[in-house]
Amino acid sequence: MSEVAAAVAAAARSLSAAHARALAEAYRPADRFTDAHAARARTTVPALHQREVDCVNRAWADEPDLPGSALTMAFEAVEAARGSHDGVSVEVVVTGPDSPAAPVRLTSEVVRQLIDSASERVTMVSFAAYRIGPVMAALDAAVDRGVHVNLILESAQMLDGGGGAHAYASYRVYEWPVDEREPADAKLHAKAVIVDSHDVLLTSANMTSAAYDRNIELGVLCHGGGVAAQVQRHFDALISRGVLRAVDP
Repeated sequence: MSEVAAAVAAAARSLSAAHARALAEAYRPADRFTDAHAARARTTVPALHQREVDCVNRAWADEPDLPGSALTMAFEAVEAARGSHDGVSVEVVVTGPDSPAAPVRLTSEVVRQLIDSASERVTMVSFAAYRIGPVMAALDAAVDRGVHVNLILESAQMLDGGGGAHAYASYRVYEWPVDEREPADAKLHAKAVIVDSHDVLLTSANMTSAAYDRNIELGVLCHGGGVAAQVQRHFDALISRGVLRAVDP
């Protein structure tokens, strides 16, 4: 394996898929290595991960006639290989302090991107829901283009901090009726964002600004592979059985 290929593989392993794609695109316009192209690529990733990009740039500098498009293709090949296992691509989503092990991507950013990609259906599951401006704007835009939006919550009372159920009148809201739980002290503690039964974010984060932008939260984002469809079918079954009940706005 060439030094460039090894450096690209190491960088791709350490970066989130989104940051790796941004880095790949930063290299694309370069006809050959220059300090300016290398510096521009370096700024596309968080500071904590720039040392991995430095390794790529040093290897590239040793082969200065290599076009940036070759680096782009190498990053794309790594991403394609990573996503080919059982047809599912898995990415860790971390909100809070950064670490070398898992680059931070705000949960709100990931959720907005998921909603923006929806063409048919968005299902959001959360213990609580407080109106988060950018996320709600993405949901409203999804509704405007014909996407069905469902919110599944612990109870209608958990909407109070967001302006009450009427504030969510554009969406279908479901709750787990408190008086029908067995045992009585059970909670709906799941948090997930499911898009088109294809992509799903399974996360510790409630649908609140603190969880989406400030807390230490951890999630797994799955693209394809049937995971999202299975999660969606589970909640659809709970709705059809009457375990989850629609809330009137």
